[in-house]
Amino acid sequence: MKPKSLEIFIPGPAGRLEAKYYKNPKFGSPVAIVLHPHPQYGGTMNNRIVQLMYNIFLENGFFSY
Repeated sequence: MKPKSLEIFIPGPAGRLEAKYYKNPKFGSPVAIVLHPHPQYGGTMNNRIVQLMYNIFLENGFFSY
């Protein structure tokens, strides 16, 4: 079963950032932050490579953003 991620919004000086978040309940789990390509050049958090990397980190027990 795939872990459940939350969609969150992080406030910033240029506007809010959309993100997915998964907190691994295991204490001391490693952390991964996966960033997408620049939006002005067609980047999106739904980019297939970004999604693949995020899912690989989740499957390997990371605390992920």
